[in-house]
Amino acid sequence: MKKIIAIVCFLAIGTVSFAQADQYSKDVKTCIKSNGTITYYEGVIDQMFSMLEEQFASQNVPDSVWTELKMVKSSSMDELSQMIVSAYRAHFTHEDVKNMNALYKTKAGKNMFKPEALSEGDKIVLKEFYQSDTGQKIVSSQDSMNASMSDISVMWSGDLYKNMIAKLSAKGFDL
Repeated sequence: MKKIIAIVCFLAIGTVSFAQADQYSKDVKTCIKSNGTITYYEGVIDQMFSMLEEQFASQNVPDSVWTELKMVKSSSMDELSQMIVSAYRAHFTHEDVKNMNALYKTKAGKNMFKPEALSEGDKIVLKEFYQSDTGQKIVSSQDSMNASMSDISVMWSGDLYKNMIAKLSAKGFDL
C-alpha cells in the first residue's frame, strides 16, 4: 500500500512540475514575441533564403523547391524558441518572466523599443520596472544573456543553413 501511495505522489508531483515547466515555456515564448525577438529571427530566416537564392542562382532552382524548403520556417522557429527558453531558464524565474510579460502589455512596454514614441509617463514606468527585482536581474544578467543569445544564434542559424545546403544538394543543386 505504501508503494502505491508513493507512486501516486511521485506521479502527481511529476505532473505538476511538468505543467509548471510547460507554462514557463509558454510564458517565455509570449515574452520573446512581445519583445521582438521572434520577429527579428523570422527576418534572419528570410535573409538566409535570399542569400541562398543568390548563391544558387546559376543552378536554376525551381520556385517549388524554394517553397518546399521555406516550409521549415515554422519548425525552425519552434526549435529556436526552445533554445531561448533554456537561456531564460538559466537567468530568470517564472515570476520574472511573468513580470516582463506584464510590462510588455503596457503602453510603456510596447513603446520601449521605439524611444521616440516614449512619453514622460512611459519613461517613469520603465524606470520603476528597471528598479524592481526583475528589472535589476535583467540589467545584471545582460552580458550573460547576450552571450547566451549569441551562442544560440550562431548554433541555430549555422545548423539551419547547413541543413538547407544539404537539402539542396540532395535535390541535385550544388554551389
